Amino acid sequence: MTEQQSQEKYRYRLVFAKQKQLKYIAHLDLMLAWERALRRAGIPLAYSQGYNPRPKMQAASGLPLGTTGRAEIIDIITTAPLDPAGALSRIRAALPAGIALHSIEAVPLKAPTLQHLVRQAEYTVTVETDLPAAELERRIQNLLAADSVIQTRRRRQREEQFDLRPLLHDLRLLDLSDGVARLFVRVTAGQYGNLRPQDVLVALGLGENWAEIDRTRLIFQEVRQSRSGQQRE
Repeated sequence: MTEQQSQEKYRYRLVFAKQKQLKYIAHLDLMLAWERALRRAGIPLAYSQGYNPRPKMQAASGLPLGTTGRAEIIDIITTAPLDPAGALSRIRAALPAGIALHSIEAVPLKAPTLQHLVRQAEYTVTVETDLPAAELERRIQNLLAADSVIQTRRRRQREEQFDLRPLLHDLRLLDLSDGVARLFVRVTAGQYGNLRPQDVLVALGLGENWAEIDRTRLIFQEVRQSRSGQQRE
């Protein structure tokens, strides 16, 4: 058994914002930025085994390119316990502009992974439109009332069709002023499917319009405690 394997491990959950300065950074580059910041902050990360050891970090759900997020979540595994308040201060000082760390909390080491539990995501979508509010509301209601909404997307260098409707859980017009609408969108996210807010804009006939998309919340499946003390979904 190696020294790394024999060390006790600890798990911490970091909630952060990915801001406009980094909206076009890819998910893997964002994780690399986190890795560098955590090392600069002196956080004792645990690493995987093998020829190319990687820090044990996991994001709940990668953001689509060009999307910001107010409450993104990553879990990290460390080889020593952290003082959350002290770690929060050190990590904030090491982060690049565009990442704002909100909180750190300890979570059970054996808790289900975030990627396994995430089910839905909520977004605020700001989009330019010359449509009046009544027409936009009509399109929203027609979309929600539809039995199916077939779209085509490109995946793995080939086009495929999918039904958007089962993946769209809520859609509302929040406000419309000076040719700019704000929409609330809640969609499926995670291992059972992912729907991009951009696909919803396409379904509304707004796919070519300027838009800003901000993920405001990730929704997870509830984990209950069994009588034996084990966690279960």
